[in-house]
Amino acid sequence: MKTTTAIFDMDGLLIDSEPLWYEAAQECLQKFGITIAEEQYIETTGLRTKEFLQHWFDVFEIDQAQIPDSEKEISDLVIDKVMKSGTMMDGVFEAMELVKQSSLKIGLASSSPLALIKAVLTKTKMEQHFSAICSAEFLPYGKPNPQVFINCAIELGSHPAACICFEDSFNGMIAAKAARMKCIVVPHPDQFQQERWNIADLRLNSLRSLTAHDFKGLLA
Repeated sequence: MKTTTAIFDMDGLLIDSEPLWYEAAQECLQKFGITIAEEQYIETTGLRTKEFLQHWFDVFEIDQAQIPDSEKEISDLVIDKVMKSGTMMDGVFEAMELVKQSSLKIGLASSSPLALIKAVLTKTKMEQHFSAICSAEFLPYGKPNPQVFINCAIELGSHPAACICFEDSFNGMIAAKAARMKCIVVPHPDQFQQERWNIADLRLNSLRSLTAHDFKGLLA
């Protein structure tokens, strides 16, 4: 099926927010005596904050009743950090220009809450690039479940198999492939050589590395 649509993830792909999420998580979890190493945190990227907390609260045997307040605290901290110091990832506008030159419909599908998505788009002035914006915030399941990608495709009037996703996390890549979408993945540098990324249609070390030749080759 010919590709008609591009769907972008947000955190760690469009904006360098993963370090900010890590800082916020550390600040919140320290109240419970929890410290998570960065390499452990990277394995949970792409999850919603609720599922991230469920995982670590289970590991450290923390009362799950604490999750709602902790989820809000982390989200509020990240929004504040993004607005104060959030920066764009390398090559975002160049990749977006390639997509536009291919006349694709463009959407954004993120695990993050809608309030953070709006904050990021305000910070980066990228609102005009997206014809559909979808959050997994209130879905029954977040990534690696594909529903947020499927919802974005539906909102854009596209068949999921006619979409190509841009992702940075393993959970996001799995979600894209589960939705039967093509996937361009930009893994964390420490994970770039891992074989698990082989199921992606294209693996990049930066969005700036995306060439017109490689991109057009994925659209047929």
